[in-house]
Amino acid sequence: MQTVLFDPGYSSCMSGVSDSIELMYGAFVSTPMPLKQKKFQFSMIFPKIKDMILQNVSFYLGCLLWASYIKNIKNANVINNPCLDTEYNEENSIEEPLYLIDFIETNLDKDAKYYINKRYEKDERFINVLKTYIEFLKLNGGFTKLKTTDEIVLPSNIKSLDENKMSEIKSKIDEAIDKKKLSVLFDVYSLILD
Repeated sequence: MQTVLFDPGYSSCMSGVSDSIELMYGAFVSTPMPLKQKKFQFSMIFPKIKDMILQNVSFYLGCLLWASYIKNIKNANVINNPCLDTEYNEENSIEEPLYLIDFIETNLDKDAKYYINKRYEKDERFINVLKTYIEFLKLNGGFTKLKTTDEIVLPSNIKSLDENKMSEIKSKIDEAIDKKKLSVLFDVYSLILD
């Protein structure tokens, strides 16, 4: 029986991005200082926060791309699944993507307008990825029982893949991991999502 990795290598490209956003933003919000200093500080962290959001959402997109890819490899064993045989807690599992949705849709634009008189132009694809990933987590029970590719359940809005699309996705995943730049995965976003 063929085997596939649970994680093709994304974890080596990530390091608690949403935690970093929460820490950076939390420190900004909770530090009392004059408005002029707050504006300056926000202008310094705004680009970093935008980059962290992109990296985090790219990770979730990568998970969806990888799942779509390996779902087409029939009855392969999924190896190195760190979630296997653990207790599933839906609330904990979806906490990060829910935080990001709220942060993107509510906090960031409001604060950018207030502190630096700029808009945060949210990318609707980010929200689509995050909502799809939440559904993906729920459908698969946090992957606590996932042993084979046949057991993967994809959300209904994920497109079917032919051999050419599979090859293109695999190539882009390899590139993202090699470059440690998950944002390139958005080049193949439209192969699985509208």
